[in-house]
Amino acid sequence: MDEFEEEIRKIFDDKFVEKTKNLKKSGHIFDPIFYLFFTRLVEVSAILRDIVLPNKYELEELFAMRRDFLQIDYKTLNELLRRAWIYERSRGIEFGFNKSSEDMLYVIYRMGKMQSEIDEAIMKNVEWRKDKMIDLYFTLLRILMEMEEKINQSIQSEK
Repeated sequence: MDEFEEEIRKIFDDKFVEKTKNLKKSGHIFDPIFYLFFTRLVEVSAILRDIVLPNKYELEELFAMRRDFLQIDYKTLNELLRRAWIYERSRGIEFGFNKSSEDMLYVIYRMGKMQSEIDEAIMKNVEWRKDKMIDLYFTLLRILMEMEEKINQSIQSEK
């Protein structure tokens, strides 16, 4: 499990963490760590409820389904930014979240690669038993919660 933890932590490079911190400081609605947490929580929920059985085929299908939804999210988020920009211009007022859209676009772009890297780490370390898969996922969720806490503490200490 230590090897898995190390692999997961390496995925979250300093630039991603800094951009995530910038989003939080700006009050942006999008929280990338929570988004990663939520997507993986849905996956472990499917495993816990026996919707996904502990085998390679079903886990790969679960990842593929998530990727399909993420691609839709990318397009939707880009369209939202475009429409918000048009709306702002028509009113002559700028939304606060647009001040950090560069950070958001970087984070969203990076998240696609990160999700793939997390998938690879899971596949590399998984044992095809339900209890072991669940343990692996809860380790991932714990790491994400720790990262969120560390970012929040960092922001608080800067105030």
